[in-house]
Amino acid sequence: MKAKGLGILSALTASICCLGPLLLIVLGLGSLGLGAVLGRYHGYFILGAALLLAFAWRRYFKEKNSCESARCEMEGKKLTRDVLVSASAVVLLFTGLNLYTYVKGSVAGEVSKQGTQVSIPVEGMSCFTCEIAVQSAVKKLSGVYRVKASAKDKIAIVSYNPQRTNLDWIVAAINETGYKAKKPQI
Repeated sequence: MKAKGLGILSALTASICCLGPLLLIVLGLGSLGLGAVLGRYHGYFILGAALLLAFAWRRYFKEKNSCESARCEMEGKKLTRDVLVSASAVVLLFTGLNLYTYVKGSVAGEVSKQGTQVSIPVEGMSCFTCEIAVQSAVKKLSGVYRVKASAKDKIAIVSYNPQRTNLDWIVAAINETGYKAKKPQI
């Protein structure tokens, strides 16, 4: 495979565990649980993307040096370089977003002044996309005021109106995404 193709493959690999579940949420298919499955392996996707990208850059420079020594013109040199720079940006972006998930502050202190607030343990979240999937599923419930999920803390904090929804429905909504929520003891 040429350097350009490897660069594109590396960008897709870096983004699949994040953009795939988001795309499913947008299409209304977030309840398939694919995000939870892919999320377990997001570290491997990022590592694989970085390795593919390194191999693509190596191949690009090898071909470029070979052409320079043979005094020939490298086919698609500018396009390949531009694709590799863009792929590098994508890989760095998704690496940074995944790292940010674990560096940002805790959500435990966040309080809503509306309704009843509950902290629900959620297993399986591993990145910002997981948080978005959980938040999106819970926000669809009538009577939910606010939802904040944290992959770092492995919780979802939900403020809701107990006259319009209940804890069992909230836990079920989270579980439908493929993540494992447990009803807290109140």
